[in-house]
Amino acid sequence: MTEHNGAARQGGTTTVTYAAVMLRAAAYGLRASRTRSAVERLETRYTERSDSARYLSEAMTVLEVDEPTTAAYMEISTLSSAMAANVAGITSAADSLSTAARGLEGETQSQHSRMADANRTHTVPMADRRFIQRR
Repeated sequence: MTEHNGAARQGGTTTVTYAAVMLRAAAYGLRASRTRSAVERLETRYTERSDSARYLSEAMTVLEVDEPTTAAYMEISTLSSAMAANVAGITSAADSLSTAARGLEGETQSQHSRMADANRTHTVPMADRRFIQRR
């Protein structure tokens, strides 16, 4: 018997355990939250770069640096702002994903814990695996 991602594999048949399902549901929620945090950091970086490029463009204008150079820095600022806005949209979607993942984890917990409780407390013998196995 080998085990991979919470599923035990025995003789070509995969058996998924309650604990494995719950572990994966919790891990999915955690990964969704981490993804959202990473996207938020990316948005912050683009905003900081936009502010920096705008500052440089304005400072170079005061110092009478040539117009193509100051315009190039302002264009970088504008593009960085646009990227930050795009990433903000991704942050919103990542937030929705994280919320859905937490809801899914809770739903999985409520559905599967009832089955686990029933399996622990039942008095009826389980069917022979060979009998219920797909053919």
